[in-house]
Amino acid sequence: MGLPKTVRFDDDLEKKVEEYLEANGLKFAQLVNMAVSKFITEPQTIQLAPVDTKDFMATAKKAFKKHKDAMDKLK
Repeated sequence: MGLPKTVRFDDDLEKKVEEYLEANGLKFAQLVNMAVSKFITEPQTIQLAPVDTKDFMATAKKAFKKHKDAMDKLK
């Protein structure tokens, strides 16, 4: 047995999990073990998508403004 872990769900997901547990007669730990086991044994594919230049520039400007002190220290 491993050490106990803490899991925090979003409110809407927590409600769905509770309903699923009641409907299927499972304990929370069993559900988490099954879900994590399935997730890590299946291949995960990440599909990269190009970023819109306008969105990137807007985000970069905000980041530079927010972290101006750190950027100045790097000069």
